[in-house]
Amino acid sequence: MPMRKKSAPDKALRPKRSKDLFQKRQMQIINKATRLFLKKGYAQTSMRDISRATGIDIRNLYYFIKNKEEILFLVFDMLHRPELEVFDKYGIMHIDDPVEQLKAVIHGLIGSGYNYESEILLLYRESNSLPKRMLKNILERESLVVARLEEILKKGKARRVFHFEDADFTANMIIYQLALYPLRKWNMRKHSKKELIVLMERQILKMLMP
Repeated sequence: MPMRKKSAPDKALRPKRSKDLFQKRQMQIINKATRLFLKKGYAQTSMRDISRATGIDIRNLYYFIKNKEEILFLVFDMLHRPELEVFDKYGIMHIDDPVEQLKAVIHGLIGSGYNYESEILLLYRESNSLPKRMLKNILERESLVVARLEEILKKGKARRVFHFEDADFTANMIIYQLALYPLRKWNMRKHSKKELIVLMERQILKMLMP
């Protein structure tokens, strides 16, 4: 009886595997580079430093990443994508009650912040190191988050639930408050994630509903 030939791997799977490996290597580089940027500073960190930290030869490193600017951009991209996804994941913009909408934003963005502490800190420290074109892209994404929160605030004000003077200013203040833990982590370790959400929710609602 003739032996059956082993079937060759599905060619359609090869590009996916190659893409998965590429993304895995990129994430390794981004994570190591983020730590280096926070420790040494963005300007003081070289591609050779990143090569040593990742264990990837400098020539191979350029296959995955073009330059330091691209790494920094990808860090901020990795941060903003889940922030925007929070609104879709919890269907926040479809909630009728603006108070419940705001609570969902607080829960979602604080949860996201816990997963990206280093990236948030790096954003506040090194965003101006990006070229203008890349910085404009990042600021536009940040503005999308603020705009959605602003929409919730305006709806609450129209229904006489929230009280504030300027929606844009208030939305930016809330976004900044929600980044408090990553920015003040060393002095806020006594608060659990659950406690922080409760405290932040209480503080923000008190500001809007005196």
